[in-house]
Amino acid sequence: MESFKRTLHLPVNKLSTRFFDFIVKKGNFQYIVDNVMLSNYYTLRYIASTLDSIIRGWPISEIYSQEKDELAVAFRNDERHLLLCCRSEGATLYLRDRMARAKRNTVDLLPGAVGSAVTGVRILSNDRVVAVELETGLQLTALLFGARSNVLLLDSRGTVLDAFKNPKKLLGTVVAFSGRDVVHDIPAFRAAAATAGSATASSVLRKSFPVLGATLVQEVLLRAGISPSIPASRLEPSSLDALSAALGSVLSDLGRPLARVYTGADSIPALFSIIPLRQGAALDERRFDNAGDAVRFFLAGRAAAVVTEEGKGVLVSSLRQRIEKARRTRQAIDEDARAAERADEYGRHADLLMSNLQAFPKGSRSVTLASTEGTVTIPLEPSLSPMQNAQRYYEKAKRSRATAHETAGRAAEIDGKIARGERLLASAELCATRDDVRRFMAGNAEGLDEFGIGQRSREREELPFRIFTVEGGFEVWAGKNSANNDLLTLRYAKPDDLWFHARGAGGSHVVLKVGTGKGEPGKKAREQAAGIAAYYSKMKNASMVPVAMTEKRYVRKPKGSQAGTVVIEREKVIFAAPALPSPAKNVSP
Repeated sequence: MESFKRTLHLPVNKLSTRFFDFIVKKGNFQYIVDNVMLSNYYTLRYIASTLDSIIRGWPISEIYSQEKDELAVAFRNDERHLLLCCRSEGATLYLRDRMARAKRNTVDLLPGAVGSAVTGVRILSNDRVVAVELETGLQLTALLFGARSNVLLLDSRGTVLDAFKNPKKLLGTVVAFSGRDVVHDIPAFRAAAATAGSATASSVLRKSFPVLGATLVQEVLLRAGISPSIPASRLEPSSLDALSAALGSVLSDLGRPLARVYTGADSIPALFSIIPLRQGAALDERRFDNAGDAVRFFLAGRAAAVVTEEGKGVLVSSLRQRIEKARRTRQAIDEDARAAERADEYGRHADLLMSNLQAFPKGSRSVTLASTEGTVTIPLEPSLSPMQNAQRYYEKAKRSRATAHETAGRAAEIDGKIARGERLLASAELCATRDDVRRFMAGNAEGLDEFGIGQRSREREELPFRIFTVEGGFEVWAGKNSANNDLLTLRYAKPDDLWFHARGAGGSHVVLKVGTGKGEPGKKAREQAAGIAAYYSKMKNASMVPVAMTEKRYVRKPKGSQAGTVVIEREKVIFAAPALPSPAKNVSP
């Protein structure tokens, strides 16, 4: 019973309150995402009253836990479950429809309450303690104090017989609760405000009326038109009158509770309440006749929002890491290009040495020669002859020109990849909901795959083969051993895929996946796949290797043959140098 009196009674077991509000910004508007009202005294009183009218007389069939910090109570003649949530960010209880127990990772708890029927559900004292009373005289008592939440099995004297958390520590201890009424002492609040010094109106209200909690204190201040940060000692009598009237208004609404959830434009639950809230005026309000439905909707929405934010965070972080890696590759290409610019210099050195083979003996570390550009000092390899030193510079010039040609193409390729990555990153950062993230992932699957992100990349990482990308964007899969070859050829290769194997030598089965690139695999893609087959064969050290190629439909395994043994038809032979694709195209070596 609530009344206005001159004395304020506090519970004997008063615990400190923890609040878990955080700010969500949407457009130019900020609102508080609030889990506090889930475990508010008035919310729990409303839920307890609702539960009492529903589950009274229901026999308990089992009590178990399959989620961290959550206890599930199942009943014999009804598929609904009573969930007791002991999480710091949302300690509460509610009735959930059609919940199935998992087959794994679940444990039976509090067996002393199983088999007994519920005789009532009530809130104890003037704190956040809800008791589910049983016909045996025992009671399941939920202490819903944020991080310190627990569910105890008590006897009629308050002795702990069992507990959800820390049962060994609590067994045998006696728990006592105050049975005093909730009292809102307005004269005491006025006196406290006058002597509050610099304490704010909000803090004095919360201290004077602790069962209100943060959300309802904020609502009282909003209805009174008073700033929460104003010092209480500066409140005029008219402001105190307005606060008294606003408190009466809030208490009146609490006498007619109705569960509601306020959501933002992104449909993320922002506020849970059992009365209308002015602080939710800019949000969408959804009302529920069933308190349990409201609690579940709020918790599920918050969980989805967390998943969305975490998923978006991982996505954005992964993109940033891969873009940065591409930038480092681009810097390495620039360094290679600078070295390649010396090709002409190496060529001139080679020509000078060839024209002056008699000018320096073997063993020289350098030689200074006259050229059209003046005298030039050329470093030499002492172990080589003059002719060999000249040939060495010709080879260096050839390699530098080849590097220059390759790096020019790779530079453009990496520049394009960086640009595509930055566009993907900009779009990913705009995702605000779980559906946004899903649509982004689905609509950009090919682009994300280029950066090793997304479903296709995850599936590819799980494959037990070596995987490469060749000309045209086609994937090439290579087996790792005899059993793995069979797995690749017989289970993963499709009839139209091209199959390769070094002819006349042991080695990997290699499959060019036809549907992974654009159009049909060209000559270069087939040659690269043949090169991979040659590389992973016993002829790896040969300069050229004959490689058999055919469509997978013409490859069969004789019954009873050893692992990796197959028979092929309609083969073509390609002579290929053993080689792997360049690192830029290599997906999973």
